[in-house]
Amino acid sequence: MRSGTKTVGFLSATGAVLLWEIYASWDDDSSTKPWTDLIVDYIPGEVTTVLLGGLIAWLPVHFGIRYWRKSRKQRDDGGV
Repeated sequence: MRSGTKTVGFLSATGAVLLWEIYASWDDDSSTKPWTDLIVDYIPGEVTTVLLGGLIAWLPVHFGIRYWRKSRKQRDDGGV
């Protein structure tokens, strides 16, 4: 699978989940469940707490490293 295809697939899936969450939270039909309700229904609270704690700790570091690498690469390439 080509890198561009994977990127489009990943971003499409992420966008779809976010759009579904927004749509489901505003939909008056009680059979339409937001993603968060599905997680609460099928994943124990303790597991969710550990996963969210890890995500909260990891995400700022992850983005920081990525932005630092991008800045360093641009500087090394003579860009801004």
